[in-house]
Amino acid sequence: MSKKWISLLLSALLLLASCSGGADTGTEGGTPANEPGGTSGQTTEAEAPETEPAPETEDPATLFDLEVKDYGGKNVGILGTNWYNIASNWTSPELKVTELTGEAMNDAVFQRNSNIESKYNVKLVATDGGAYLKTPIQNEIVAGTNAYDIAFPRISEMNEVATADCAFDMNKIESLDLSKTWWSQFARESLTVHDAILFISGDMNFMDKWTAVCMFFNKNVAAGYSITAEELYDLVDEGKWTIDKFAEYTNAVTNDSNGDGTLDQKDTWGCTANASYLGNFLHAWDDPYTKVVDGELVFNLNTEFTFSAIDRIIEVMKDNVIFAGAWDVAEPVFTAGRALFFIEVTQKLANFRTLEYDFGVLPLVKYDESQQDYRTTCATLAQMICIPKTTADKEFAGYMLQAMGYESSLTIAPAYIENALESKFARDERTADQLGYIFRGMTYDIGYQTGIGSISGSVDSMISARENTASSKFASANKVVTKMLEKVNEAYKNAE
Repeated sequence: MSKKWISLLLSALLLLASCSGGADTGTEGGTPANEPGGTSGQTTEAEAPETEPAPETEDPATLFDLEVKDYGGKNVGILGTNWYNIASNWTSPELKVTELTGEAMNDAVFQRNSNIESKYNVKLVATDGGAYLKTPIQNEIVAGTNAYDIAFPRISEMNEVATADCAFDMNKIESLDLSKTWWSQFARESLTVHDAILFISGDMNFMDKWTAVCMFFNKNVAAGYSITAEELYDLVDEGKWTIDKFAEYTNAVTNDSNGDGTLDQKDTWGCTANASYLGNFLHAWDDPYTKVVDGELVFNLNTEFTFSAIDRIIEVMKDNVIFAGAWDVAEPVFTAGRALFFIEVTQKLANFRTLEYDFGVLPLVKYDESQQDYRTTCATLAQMICIPKTTADKEFAGYMLQAMGYESSLTIAPAYIENALESKFARDERTADQLGYIFRGMTYDIGYQTGIGSISGSVDSMISARENTASSKFASANKVVTKMLEKVNEAYKNAE
């Protein structure tokens, strides 16, 4: 649901409350007019005079409530990441575009930047820092030149930047209110360690959305088994899209379609999957690799729930999902029209735009119907936002981040869903709703996204091998991972 509709809904509820809550009809002090001490001669309810309707009330979290300032042409130094240092699907123009091109995302960034520069009289100066930003930030510390106010390191680099003492605690910046709706509240919650938050994501980021793990489905294959897109979308809307329903569908579809007696990539499958994303079912079931408990970042996989969850994933997938290798096997089976589902990232919407058959997109399944929200996480190609410790004027940096976040909620966020994805890539009108579930459920996991202790590869390899060794593997890994997390916790505890 868009912020516009949320705002309208809140306004309607407030109006309804104002109309139905009329018990206090007396004078100031609460004495009703028809009671002793009340004013005589009051009109009855039927004769009540017309009143002006209550004004619409917007959620304060959606409003930019800082004083608009004129910074006299001051530069805003931004250090960005270019993962491959080439123009590709994985290079994100989140910061720096030079002209309007007619492409929705490019033009949204251009408009956001133009709005910021004109409204606050600043100049956004974006520098390409290459694939990794820890060293450029450290160089700034040594040189003392303070060239950057804001940095966008890769999500996989969070621990390195934190433990190198390169990032400032954004909770200490008064001009930056991370409770606003243009900041991810899941990121705020899961990335706050010892009351410090060094990294954030929000509407001004879209590489995390572009790399959100989700599930595609082939409408033609579905129709062959009397499954409709509406049926699948309705399950999601009703909160009933679970691993059990996924198992039902995949069991019904997987078959030796070429009749050679062997199930392989030439046959029809309930699901194909990029093997690198199999462990994301744990994130979908709110079981991250690391989590914050009482302010401390802890290893979370050495639990009975994780062991049973991996059992369930293997049980469902062992005969109905093909994931030998990764995309090199899984994707061609799906694009050839021999699989109902495909587990990958939303970026594939762009790749699939030329497919001749219709497809749809769904969030990852819930563990069961008692789970409140659909959850997912993003791949390590995403960028996060931080304020380098070297930043000279951190209140200025926080102010500009707040302004850029707000402007992004008006330009980039709607362009991403409503224009770029809904109209350009989507095959039906309900795709935007499904993307809403995916993006609203985006979680962030310091352990997974920084590859700490190589535990993410362990989960994927167990599922690929169809052998659950989690109990012994994570028991032995617990000491090593905990030791590594001590250093990370210390960095947050001592963050300035």
